[in-house]
Amino acid sequence: MHVRIEREVTMGKRNLIKTGLAVAAAVVMMTGCGDSSTTGPTETTTAAQAETEAAADGAVAELGEYKGLTLTVKRDEVEDSEVEEQIQSLAVQYPPEITDRAAKVGDTANIDYEGTKDGVSFAGGTAYAHDLELGSGTFIPGFEDGIVGMMPGEEKDLKLTFPEDYYNEDLAGEEVNFHVILNHVTNPEEIEIDDDLAKRVNYDKDATLDQLRDEIRGKLQINAEVHYYLEAAAELLEQVVATSTLTVDPEALETMQDDLEKEYSAQASVYGMTYKEFLSVFMNTTPEQVDIDAENSLKEEMVMNEIIKKENIQATDEQKEMVAKINNCRDVDQLVDRYGEEQAEKMYGMYAGTYFLIEHAVQE
Repeated sequence: MHVRIEREVTMGKRNLIKTGLAVAAAVVMMTGCGDSSTTGPTETTTAAQAETEAAADGAVAELGEYKGLTLTVKRDEVEDSEVEEQIQSLAVQYPPEITDRAAKVGDTANIDYEGTKDGVSFAGGTAYAHDLELGSGTFIPGFEDGIVGMMPGEEKDLKLTFPEDYYNEDLAGEEVNFHVILNHVTNPEEIEIDDDLAKRVNYDKDATLDQLRDEIRGKLQINAEVHYYLEAAAELLEQVVATSTLTVDPEALETMQDDLEKEYSAQASVYGMTYKEFLSVFMNTTPEQVDIDAENSLKEEMVMNEIIKKENIQATDEQKEMVAKINNCRDVDQLVDRYGEEQAEKMYGMYAGTYFLIEHAVQE
């Protein structure tokens, strides 16, 4: 089953930078191996990937304290109410098709229609599988009223007149004919929370409501894990960097800053914005702050690599599977196929290293 969760954890690019490479390398992109709808800017190359491509070649002259750090972040528990909220949201998104009664005001009618004037189709007058809320007043007077009372599968001709003040002067005040086919209707007030809902959501005739609830809970738990990991890593690595003596490689830093600027500039062009405008609107930051955050990311990568080496940290199979899950991959094999063996190993190491810090931190 592949149900999408409405409130998936999404991290803005600035957050990925600010939490550092140790975070970004384990959560390369929230869509990961799957197809997921996103809001706001999307990308094929993420800030996280840009960072991982710029190696931290600097020197760690002296590693600061990394055990007994202060951790204030706590892992959120998934509540039953959150699961039910998602169920209700999916019920609205996937209503049952009603085919055994006539359309009425308040229904959403799925229609095919073709508008003609003097027997000739006119621009913008034809559509297929269009969802129209009856009673919304979206179409010209008489159109929605003409659909009310139709049975699914029924065809009907609606002879109507465009308003005199219609914006299209070629149609204003003109008599036209709409040939309408009512495919089906839906109504949010007639939705049942049952196994049929699960079947519609997952396009699976064997799906059950209990299975749907379990999958939603699992998705929410993954989101909670991602949030906890990102926040804890940011808090702990900041403390390690603060007590370490580090020398950042100028070339590595310049490479990272250039990569980030190129990436964000490309994103900005999609929205007709400048680099600076894009950062302000979508990330609430500035070019200067991006450069500072990039340097901090390199420093965090440097200390994390040193800790992993010093403690000989190896990711467990369970941790590797979790990295795959938080990147929306089916399993470790799919993660490796998507990002390559080298990148996957880096992701495992950063994830395991962060949890080493968490396990040796003092929780407040």
